[in-house]
Amino acid sequence: MANTVVVNSWEVKPFVLNESYSSKMLLDDTLSGTKTIQINEGTLKAGCSTPGDKHEDDEIYYIVKGEAVLYLDGKAYDVKPGSLAFIPAGVFHSLENKSKTEDLVLLTFWRNASANEVYDMRIKAWGKSFKTIYED
Repeated sequence: MANTVVVNSWEVKPFVLNESYSSKMLLDDTLSGTKTIQINEGTLKAGCSTPGDKHEDDEIYYIVKGEAVLYLDGKAYDVKPGSLAFIPAGVFHSLENKSKTEDLVLLTFWRNASANEVYDMRIKAWGKSFKTIYED
């Protein structure tokens, strides 16, 4: 049976990938108790960029805070709060935070947890996909 879930992102422990990017798991199959989409809140530090990647599954970005340049197979798109990008499987993509003072915050959506390598990194490091700030 599925679980009713309310998650406050400010209570979710960020998984720090490196000095420029961290990610918070907001929803996955484990939390919901059923097959669902996976939602992450990512933070890209001011003045930083992601190295770029492509995946075997589709991904969606929704910009919450800040402004960035999103590169999709080499084409640049300016994105800001309210921008949504559908990134098909196999498309090389990267982000460049345009601000030198403000972090970029975005939501990422995935159909399958296995498509997101950060999910596997969380499991390996924490033994689970989700932690609150109240856990050590």
